[in-house]
Amino acid sequence: MEANNSTLIIGLPKSGKTTFLAQLYNRIINKNCRITLGKTPENIKSILSACERLAEGKPTEPTAASENVKLVIPVELDNKSFDLICPDYGGEQVSNVTEFMEYDNNWQKLTKENDRWILFIRPGELYHHYDLSLKGYTDIDSNRDNTTLENQLSHQYLFIELLQSLLYARDVGVKSKIDIPKLLIVLTCWDELGTTKKPIEILIEKLPMFSHFIDTVWKTDSYKIIGLSSQEFPLDTKEAQDKYLDDLPESFGYLVDENNTHEKDLTKLIEIALNI
Repeated sequence: MEANNSTLIIGLPKSGKTTFLAQLYNRIINKNCRITLGKTPENIKSILSACERLAEGKPTEPTAASENVKLVIPVELDNKSFDLICPDYGGEQVSNVTEFMEYDNNWQKLTKENDRWILFIRPGELYHHYDLSLKGYTDIDSNRDNTTLENQLSHQYLFIELLQSLLYARDVGVKSKIDIPKLLIVLTCWDELGTTKKPIEILIEKLPMFSHFIDTVWKTDSYKIIGLSSQEFPLDTKEAQDKYLDDLPESFGYLVDENNTHEKDLTKLIEIALNI
């Protein structure tokens, strides 16, 4: 069975979806890539606001969780038309899937109609509270205020629960390795890591149990792991902001592929997802 090209973009709040989608949209409308718009998308207020902030040399702001908007960007690539779908743009429903095991008929429809899933994970923001895979609580970042995480699951379990819930919504079992949906794991804000390691090495280092889950559940050729820096560097100094003002936002950002090769064309992320 061949997978369709409709692509579901999933990510927790502050995972970097806003910045990536703004940079992607910028490149598409400025015709700086092979991807083109199929038609004018609806409900792109958050994307336009993010584009404006980047154009002013300001970082994007996370979309309010109360904004239950399904962002759909119809695109065309290689004479094929399909949708890029980011449900509940603020991320609240994604959190509810893991925290309360809640999903509605719309989520079931999304998981079943989209044969390619892109999961955004921000390694620099991961925590391991109550994570039994650690040797002890002394391994938890001592600089992080863990009092706010007292009742929260580790990200190790959170991402496993998320994918298990979405697979269940799609009626896909895990007794045999999964071919469809195809899965692209994107490790975002790569510049925060200051590393020369490959994306798979970072995933194993940061989320070993989750990495093992993916490798156990998905067929080897049905998933990939890449790195992404949509912004390229923090916009927290005047010098950095001036760079964005002078050279335009679409000049910045890069991908890190499986072989640790850096690629400046962020839209290649979509092509990678389509070629799994």
